[in-house]
Amino acid sequence: MGADDTRGFVSLDELIRPQAAAGMVAEPDACGCAPATADQAAGCCAAPADQGPVPIETHVKKRYDALAVQGTSTLCCSPTSVYTPEELAEIPDWVLELSSGCGSPMNAIGLRAGQTVVDFGCGAGLDLLIAARRVGETGRVIGVDASMQMVRTARRAAREMGLKNIDVRVGDIRRPPVREGSVDVVMSNCVLGMFPDKKEVLHAVAAVLRPGGVAVISDVVYSDDGPPPADVAAGESAGAEDFARCVVGMTESQYRDLVLGAGFGSVDMRSDGLVSYRDGAQVTSAMIFAYRDDSPARPCC
Repeated sequence: MGADDTRGFVSLDELIRPQAAAGMVAEPDACGCAPATADQAAGCCAAPADQGPVPIETHVKKRYDALAVQGTSTLCCSPTSVYTPEELAEIPDWVLELSSGCGSPMNAIGLRAGQTVVDFGCGAGLDLLIAARRVGETGRVIGVDASMQMVRTARRAAREMGLKNIDVRVGDIRRPPVREGSVDVVMSNCVLGMFPDKKEVLHAVAAVLRPGGVAVISDVVYSDDGPPPADVAAGESAGAEDFARCVVGMTESQYRDLVLGAGFGSVDMRSDGLVSYRDGAQVTSAMIFAYRDDSPARPCC
């Protein structure tokens, strides 16, 4: 797909792949590292000791690189606890083992054939696979993830399921490899909570949506009427590992203000209540529907 493709996506080759030398077989990740084992992945992107703490986004990427190499996730919810059996039908077991989330965006939105859908932080590709079946051969689904290891995993899943309308790319979702105004639906499952600068991510989400587009975001959100659950970190108390585990939350009003401040016309929230993570943590999850313009007369969901 070239840069002038009318579907609106920038070629992966244009964006991230330098001219490869003859015989080159390793495909480096975003920091030039191509780990083959979990131990090697844990060492990728490590900052030299004299450069101070590793940035949160680097810590998060390293964590998910290692999980992808390991082949199983210890974080967030198991898909079987938040998705319906119908949604998970025919999905490979190894995708389910590696997938992490705190809700089911695909259960919350009615996709239509021919739509263009993007998953910000696609991980092992579970939501991509579900979306691709719903938009059909005339539709397009693209995944963006910072972890090259996760991108490889999602590409393998699409190949094994024979889904040719999926394109998975390495990228920072704050500066995604997607043309502005080219997408009908953005979905994101327990990913925005990994970013301290959520407003920057939400600006990027709004920018890629077409007029009338919608973002469906599952994230950790708690009630304005009380303190966060015991396992949820908030404000300056959150550390890098809290972001990697996606247990950093905000109140409903704080999240709403961020969405509207990022350029969306309206926002609706649906509480999913308390959800249990694989590691035993319990968080309050919500589904956020962020409309590029005013809410449609007939809701999408």
